[in-house]
Parts: sequence; C-alpha cells; structure tokens
Amino acid sequence: MKKEIVDIRYVAKCLFLMTASFNLGHTFEATWLGLLFAIYFAVTGFLNATSRKEFSKRPKYNKIPAYGAIVPLALYWVVTPGVENGVNPMMIFLPGLYLLFLAALQERSRGNGGFEAFVAFDGVAALLFGMFMVPKGWAVAGIVGLLLCLFAYSRRGTAWYKYLLFVLLVVALGGIAFGGWRYWRAHRYEKGARWAEDYYQRERVMGFDQVAALGSFGSNYNGKYNSQVVLRVWDSLPSNYLKAASYEKYVAGIWKLPTEQVKTLTPAYYQVDYAVMEVMDSVTSMGETPAGSANHGVRQVWVQSSVKNFGFVFAPYGAVGYAAKDVDSLQYFAGGMVRGLDQNGKRSDWYYFVCDAQENGDAQGVGGSQRNCVIPDSLLAYSEGDLHVGARYETLMDSVVAEMGLVRSDSISGENSDAENLQRVLAYFKNHFTYSLQIPGLERWRSGGNVTRDPLSVFWHAKQGFCEYYATLAALALRRVGIPARYATGFAHPEVVEGRPYAVFRRKHAHSWVEVFVDGHWAIFDPTPPMFSPLGTEPSWFSVKWEGIRGRAARIMHFLKEGEWRRSVDSWQNYTQSFIDSGIPYLLLVLLSAFLVAIKTRGALRARQKRIVSTSAKAIHWAKKLDAAEKELARAGFHREPGETVGDFLRRVEGHEPADAVEILREYERNRWCS
Repeated sequence: MKKEIVDIRYVAKCLFLMTASFNLGHTFEATWLGLLFAIYFAVTGFLNATSRKEFSKRPKYNKIPAYGAIVPLALYWVVTPGVENGVNPMMIFLPGLYLLFLAALQERSRGNGGFEAFVAFDGVAALLFGMFMVPKGWAVAGIVGLLLCLFAYSRRGTAWYKYLLFVLLVVALGGIAFGGWRYWRAHRYEKGARWAEDYYQRERVMGFDQVAALGSFGSNYNGKYNSQVVLRVWDSLPSNYLKAASYEKYVAGIWKLPTEQVKTLTPAYYQVDYAVMEVMDSVTSMGETPAGSANHGVRQVWVQSSVKNFGFVFAPYGAVGYAAKDVDSLQYFAGGMVRGLDQNGKRSDWYYFVCDAQENGDAQGVGGSQRNCVIPDSLLAYSEGDLHVGARYETLMDSVVAEMGLVRSDSISGENSDAENLQRVLAYFKNHFTYSLQIPGLERWRSGGNVTRDPLSVFWHAKQGFCEYYATLAALALRRVGIPARYATGFAHPEVVEGRPYAVFRRKHAHSWVEVFVDGHWAIFDPTPPMFSPLGTEPSWFSVKWEGIRGRAARIMHFLKEGEWRRSVDSWQNYTQSFIDSGIPYLLLVLLSAFLVAIKTRGALRARQKRIVSTSAKAIHWAKKLDAAEKELARAGFHREPGETVGDFLRRVEGHEPADAVEILREYERNRWCS
C-alpha cells in the first residue's frame, strides 16, 4: 500500500495550514474558530504521519459535507448587511472560512478521494483572506505562512538560491503593493474626485437638464468622450435634428424649462410591454390603414440611449406619439417637448412615431409643413414666455438689434418681416462671428474679474463662440423684435453609414438651435455658422465596423427582451390551432398512412415474387437433373421405391455405377435447401 512520506516538508505543510487557520480566525475576531481548525490540522497531520499512513485506511472523500456547508454560509451571506463606503468584513470572512473547511475535508481524505492540489489552493486562499485588514503584527503571520507553504510544496531537491529568488520576488511585490497603498491613502481624495468627475462626464451628456448653463455643451466637444455614441436611431432616413428640450426663460447665464405643460399623455394601448402615448387620439395606429387613405403612413422608430437621458424623449419635430416601458404618463409641452422617462430611474430606450409624409429639412415646421398627422394648433401655440427678454438684457438686445438691422415684427397681425429678420441674423453671424470653443474674456468673467458682464455680453463683444451662445443671442434678439423664439437643445446632423440600418448621434453631435414661431407654426432656425474643421477626429474604419456589430447586437437583445417575437409565436399558434381544428391534418395523416402502407405492401409483394421466380427456376432445373439421373440408374437396375427419399436412395446406390448419376444425387442433396 502507498504510504505517507513523512519528513520536514510534511511538518511544514501542517504548520502552514495551522497558521492559515489561526490567522483567519484572529483577523475576523473569531479566534476560537481559527484555533479549532488549527487543532484539527495538527491532529490530522499526526494521525496521517503515524498509525494511518496507508492512504487506503483513510476515510473516503464525501462531497455531501462540502456542498452542505454552502447552505448556512450562503444564508448568512444574504442576511449580512452592507457597509457604506467600504466592504463588510463578513464578505471576506465567509469565503475564507468555506475554503478552510474544504481544505480540512481534502486533507482528511487525501489519497482516498482528496487531492493535494486542492489542499494547497484552499489553504493559500484562506491565508490570503486572513490578511484582509491585517492588524498590526499579524502581517508577519501571513508572510510566515506563505514561506511555510513555499517550502512544503516545493519540489524535493530544489536549490537554495531558487528559494531566495522567490522570497525576493514576494518582498518586491509586497513592497509595490504597500507603496501603492500608501500612495492611495495620500491621494485618495484627489483621485476619487477625478474619477467621480470622469464618471460624471462619461455617463451624462452636458447641456441637458432642468436648467441649461450657457457653455455647458463645451464638455461634449473638449472631453475625451466626444466621439462616444450617445443615441442609435433605427431609421434609414433620420431627421437632421433630434430635439430634447425647449427652454423658455433666460436668467444670469442659464436657461430654464417651461413650467406648465399643455397636455398629459397617457397610454392609448400597449405594444407588448411598451405603453403607447399619442399626441392625438388614434394617430399611431394609422400605419395599419390601407395605402392611399388620408391617415396612411405613420412610422415607428426605436431609439437606444447609452447614457442618462435626463427624462427627455429625444425625438424629431412633428412626432405624433411615443412609447416607453414602465411609464404611466408623459408630459407634453407646447412646441413638442416631451418629458417623463425618468419616472422609474434611468431609461435606455423608447419609440417615437412620425408621419411618413413629413418633410425633412432645416426649416421644417412642427405643424405646418406636413400633409397628414397635423398636430393641433392648441399644442403648437406660443406663450408670453416665448417673448420674454428680461430687463437685465434689454439694453444689450437693443444694441444687437440695431447692429444687425432687425425690424420690429408683429406676429399677431402677420404684417411682419420675419423671414427678412432671420436672414439678417444669419448674415450677421456669418460675416462678423467665428465659430470657436474658446471665448476670450469668458474665464475672467467666471472668476469674478468682471462681474458686470455676463457670458452673453462677453460673447457679443468677443465675436466668437459655439452653438449655445449663437442660439441664446439669436433667441433673445428675435424676441426683442416681437418674434416668439425658444432655445432648443438636442442632437443635429447624425452619422449615417451606407448599409447600416440605423443612424448614430455621438456626443460631439450635441447642439443648440432656435425655434421660431413664423407663419403660424414653429420652425427650426439654426443661427450657428458652419465650422471649418469638424469637432474631434473622424471615427476609424475599425470603430465604424465595431459600432455596426454593437448596434446590431443591441437590436437583437432588444428584440428578445422586448417580447415582440411573442406576437409571431402567438400568430403561428393561432394559425396552427385553426389548421388542426379544420380536420385537414387528419385527412392528410390518413392519406400519408395509406401511401406508406401501399409502398410497403408493393415492396413486399415484389420481393416475394422475385424469390418465387428464383426458387421455381432452380427447382425446375434440379428436377430435370434428378429425373435424368434416376432414369440412368434405372437402366443400371436401381429403381427409387415409392415414398423413398432421394437421401435414402443415395445411400442405397452409393459406390455403384453409373458414378455420374450418383454424383447428381449427391449434388441435389447438397443444394436442395439453398435459396
């Protein structure tokens, strides 16, 4: 029988397991438990080294205790509370305790179902868990345990310098870890703030909120995430402008959302798990009407967001319905701004419905440029807030109006020069301003060096800036001459790749523009002059292909989670049920069975006939040969008696002449039973 090799290495292994046990118990203030395990390993080692050296005499390894121990530890894990800004020590102690228990079971039955490799792995893991939040003085116990483990499990005859190299490696790694820990303690607040800021910028697009600070879009263009995909719009011909919010009041460098909604959208019906909310009744179902009818052509588009969407429903102008999951209502504001996706936390996807007759273009109106699906005028009207400038900005706006040559408008009577005013704003910005992400003097204003000038005034005098400043100045200037205007935010000019079934809006596509109320409807007015160089770098070929793979994978996962496939299953189930109820399957089954029986019967008859024909021909052949042989034997005086078999006749004439006739009888006997 194979026996234990008892030497100094086995003693070192027992001491290593005892050290791991006691260190784990002491670290987590369960010294008595660690002491019990240490005593267990000492006793087990003594027994294995003395009276129970033969492996066959050890108890067989039983998996039931190993699996059974999971239950109480898992239950204790579940009821263990979390710790704010840290890790509950029980989350470390429980796995360490379980691994120590597995090492005890394996060592008890080692050689008879237990394995040395598991003993070593579980013991080292328990020792490392015991070094969590090491008390002063007990780090030495962990190091001693690792050295004992090294010596116990090293190959016999290992040179001393290899031990030294390993110890130096452990010391070097420990020094690096200790230095990193000290560095983290010294800089954790600085690093934490930086990481928090980085996370904040990565998870949300700047410029979309209850209040929009002027210049907040700059983080989308200057940060390292400016090429991050924010929205995927599953439409082969997406709108150039995807609106998020319309802001109404501008005060001290920030825009505020309108406070009064004009309508509450509630679910008209459910599309699988998505509540469909319509701007007008029975609008989103128009796509089901026959082609050529007045209401034909409502299209549904899925939008997927990779970051926080701030509760806004990003959708193009003229959307006539919306669909979202786990939302009981949406807030609809004049002009088409919709909010309410944040009722149940972060929303990552939604649908919008648009009329196929809608025309796509920069000057498209929200309600007046569409042949069908026209949104009611009551939802498109402007309010007094859309003409508000504020006393603080009246002087500045008077200067802007005079400099641009704008004329007073009368939106109510229609006797105005709205189109001319818009063209003058565009021409002035194009001829006198430069697109720039840097505005000279703006940082000095922010630091308090010039408190009398706000960012809008700095922009007007610097004659350079980006979309937020152009849109803000244009909106207030148009309001000053009587044209209702709003500051709008969203995304513009999506990335469209040929062959890809969806369009992409990246972080750098975030944009601000102006909504103006002209000719009785709201229209897009984008006063920002074109850029001479694009923001950020163009995506590489690989990133475009990779985005295509990610987008399609997201679509597949959406299809599975959304449950749209259930409609196909249900329709197929209804079809099969009606088909079965019709009786046709039973008739087909009878015909198929009859066909199979006919084929089988025909094959059997043909095989039998073939065997009969073959057998009959052979029988005739041997009957003729037998008759000829009997006649020849009869001439020699040998006659087969009535009832005498050919075999008996052969035995009676065996050895007589004619020999050829006797040979025929012999062959007949040999071949008479052959098929």
